[in-house]
Amino acid sequence: AELINPNPDIFEVSEIVRESGDVDDEDTPEGIDKLEVFELIRGVRDPEHPNTLEQLKVLSLEGVEMRDEDNILVWITPTVTHCSQATLIGLCVRVKLLRTLPNRFKVDLKISP
Repeated sequence: AELINPNPDIFEVSEIVRESGDVDDEDTPEGIDKLEVFELIRGVRDPEHPNTLEQLKVLSLEGVEMRDEDNILVWITPTVTHCSQATLIGLCVRVKLLRTLPNRFKVDLKISP
């Protein structure tokens, strides 16, 4: 099979550090924020290349939105317009989140232009 994008741009992955402003209270259930969601999906690999979706800038922290405490939107940015792998990538990200997050979460994915 011929690759759609045989030489994609590969970007350096930046380390993301969580600010420790909150006091850890073991009696209060923690909410999940966009950083935690991104940490769960940043290592998903591209189906055509040996790189993560983060390295290819298909996924980014800025592309994760918490609509409310139980509703997540993830923007996927394919490396090429009309990417035939976009559906498979979206499915991989969705399954990763649905298998990892508690059942109360609703996960939506959109492809950015």
